[in-house]
Amino acid sequence: MEWAEEGIILATRPHGEAAAIIDVLTRDHGRHAGLVRGGNARRLRAVLEPGNQVHVRWRARLADHLGTFTVEPVSNRAAALIGNP
Repeated sequence: MEWAEEGIILATRPHGEAAAIIDVLTRDHGRHAGLVRGGNARRLRAVLEPGNQVHVRWRARLADHLGTFTVEPVSNRAAALIGNP
């Protein structure tokens, strides 16, 4: 099973040494959780901040499985909120 859509990151939590589990809110699939490999790396840490708009591709063998996300940034809303007091 696979789908791709834009969404907003709701939460991020570490999983193991390098991965992260994220919760994403999308228009067609609602709130969805998945594993991001390398999510704790410096390269992805800024992208996975709650509030950021991202394009996600979710893959799993079955719809009930946790699945994995590949994430691409669309808009960095978290930085805009921090910049405006």
